[in-house]
Amino acid sequence: IGVGALVIGVLVRRAIGTDAGRRRMEQLLLAVPVLGRVIGHFALVRFSRMLGTLVGAGVPLVAALRVAREAIGNQTLADTVSHAIEEVQRGSPLSKSLAESAQLFPASVIETIAVAEETGRLDKELVRVATSYESDLDRQLRMLVSVLEPVLLFAMAGIIGTVIIGMLLPIFNLQDLIK
Repeated sequence: IGVGALVIGVLVRRAIGTDAGRRRMEQLLLAVPVLGRVIGHFALVRFSRMLGTLVGAGVPLVAALRVAREAIGNQTLADTVSHAIEEVQRGSPLSKSLAESAQLFPASVIETIAVAEETGRLDKELVRVATSYESDLDRQLRMLVSVLEPVLLFAMAGIIGTVIIGMLLPIFNLQDLIK
């Protein structure tokens, strides 16, 4: 089992070392039901806060999008933002170009960005979206930890029980041989 775990660990490490392997691993993580949503919200918070701050500081939108793309931390989601950057350079509105990535940008965020673009308050609304999703992310992480605590407790009880049984079983077998 130890050798198998070591081989799997080495193979996973090699796969993550390549660009295609890292993208595939990120796609698998995003597909996990609860964990994928948490990763998506975390990326949305970082992207929105960075973009809102940069636009508020007077950085041109395309340059701000490029910098904010690097803040996402997930190459699969950053690829969708790269596509949005190309659409914005062609003259498409930011909300329309980001709408193609429903995994990263929910419909409510797209609507907020669309209204903010029309009113000229894009920087303030992006920071507000980041703050709102940050509190939601905090709630999700607390829920995830509270669900994992009993699972880890049962796993530890199982491991300790196995060790204790492994220690006591030879004693019981020795007692049978003595009789």
